[in-house]
Amino acid sequence: MIDQLRHRQSYMAGEKSAFRWIDAARYTVAAVVLVLIVAVIVNAIKLVLRPESLSLSVGGGTVFVRRLHQSPPLLQFDLNLRAQNPSGRAHMYFLNITAYLFDSNASAAAPDPVPGSFVYSPLRNMAMLPLRGIDNLAELKAGRDVMIASIFDELYNGNSSASIRGVTVRLDGVVITEVAVKNDTRNSTYYCRPVLVVRGDPGDAAFQDTPDAPCTDQEQAGQLVGS
Repeated sequence: MIDQLRHRQSYMAGEKSAFRWIDAARYTVAAVVLVLIVAVIVNAIKLVLRPESLSLSVGGGTVFVRRLHQSPPLLQFDLNLRAQNPSGRAHMYFLNITAYLFDSNASAAAPDPVPGSFVYSPLRNMAMLPLRGIDNLAELKAGRDVMIASIFDELYNGNSSASIRGVTVRLDGVVITEVAVKNDTRNSTYYCRPVLVVRGDPGDAAFQDTPDAPCTDQEQAGQLVGS
């Protein structure tokens, strides 16, 4: 009788131990599943809130130059900056923009871009809805006194097709990306190349089908900038 009682107690203890092991296993599996669910949710939130990069280019890869016959004489540079918002969720803004033009002999990546650029000017702010693009048509006017003299003379006094090839357009500004309740604001620098600067009219049929010159932001440009 005593042996049977001991056997029964031993059996019940074994059952309790087995149940405790099963409960521990269940808790472990539940914890792992919870961690996976949290990870999936966090990654989904990051995907939704992650800002996509603003896409910029110089329309037709060309900046057109016109002579303004006045005193003192001026050159007008017609620049078409194209912006595309690739995001289906975010609103994007490009603000406080300044454009600098560099010939192939100058470094566009200099900390102070003014001395090396042959012309520079502020541009209008740009605002892009999701999956929308806009053109920013800018007229940069400059005289010989504020330009590199040799470049001004070449474009103003040269023939009707005077041009400068291999130009880099540098764009400094502030990019703001609005996604849901999150705003991402950063100072940005873009380099657009190669750009042709030419005496002519934007409506000239010879330039209608030329491809845009893409702009690369400073982080992506790497060693290409200023080469």
